[in-house]
Amino acid sequence: MRVFERKNYNIELSEAELYVDNKSRKRSGHMSHALAEFAPDCLIDFNSNCSPVRGWGHSAYGWIEYRISKDAGQTFSNVKVLPYSKQMFEDGIYTISVEKAVACDDGSIVAFCLKNDCTALWCCEPWATPSVVRSCDGGETWGEPVEVSPYCGRIYDAVYHNGVIYALEFCNDNFAGSKPEHLYRIFSSEDNGKTFKELCVVPFKSTMGLGYGAMIFDEQDRLNIYAYNVKAERDMAHIVSDDLGKTWNEPDSCRLEKGIRNPQIGYIDGVYVLHGRGEKDFDFVLYTSEDGCVWDTGEYIYKGEKEACFYSNNITLRDPSGGNRLLIQYSDHYELKRVNVMHRWLKIKKKS
Repeated sequence: MRVFERKNYNIELSEAELYVDNKSRKRSGHMSHALAEFAPDCLIDFNSNCSPVRGWGHSAYGWIEYRISKDAGQTFSNVKVLPYSKQMFEDGIYTISVEKAVACDDGSIVAFCLKNDCTALWCCEPWATPSVVRSCDGGETWGEPVEVSPYCGRIYDAVYHNGVIYALEFCNDNFAGSKPEHLYRIFSSEDNGKTFKELCVVPFKSTMGLGYGAMIFDEQDRLNIYAYNVKAERDMAHIVSDDLGKTWNEPDSCRLEKGIRNPQIGYIDGVYVLHGRGEKDFDFVLYTSEDGCVWDTGEYIYKGEKEACFYSNNITLRDPSGGNRLLIQYSDHYELKRVNVMHRWLKIKKKS
């Protein structure tokens, strides 16, 4: 257990737990770390099963697996394969990544599927149009894919809020913004992922050099959007809407002393949590904030000398021992660019 002290609270971070042992099965598993709680204490947890050879293990050349926990992440079922991902892999045109999923009030699971070009070295960009698949029986079966957007791109975040799904797509068939038409858009669904419509364009002053993305509703019900800035890795782009995306405040940036790549946002017990790669691919960093705007100086979860990538995600769950805890899932280097999948648990202890 590691403890980081802050003025009003302490952060407790568990040691790493091995979730997917790719080293033993001679595989790799980048990107797909979607998590969703579809019933009380019932969690679906995705990972990728990818080639250890393609791109030296850093590729999406493979398919998607998932496991179910019915005790808030203490134990997990046997591995299941997402049928749509296996079909696309076998067809040999696209492979699928599932970076985000949401669970709706009716118990349905909506998994967002990124379509990767499987002919590219990394089996990643250029991306095609994203889609979703839905399960209405806790991951036992899945429906046919539904298109989310007419734009090629990558859905970086998705949240379910007051009966509506919000999905953040960077409409760009390659990674960083390089043209005026490379825009962040939000798509919404009011029927639990059966159909989607464009809600708005996120009006950053410029998307040139932006990439990745994260989204959260704060305690004031304001919609916060964040994006990585290739040209200034310590200044994460940030913009806020007070009215569910109808209008937007002036964009600003969040200062992050250790940098950030692939930012992932969470919230637990009055504290916002941000994690991702630091300025170097072999650093994994963690920040906290009490307002989602001003962040602390950060901590290194991992600081090393080998490329580890650290794609990640998180979800807040009930802690069986009392209170809440945040599950952080991430990829961790074991050889070349090959990775295992790890779990850590984070708790907030408020000071009196």
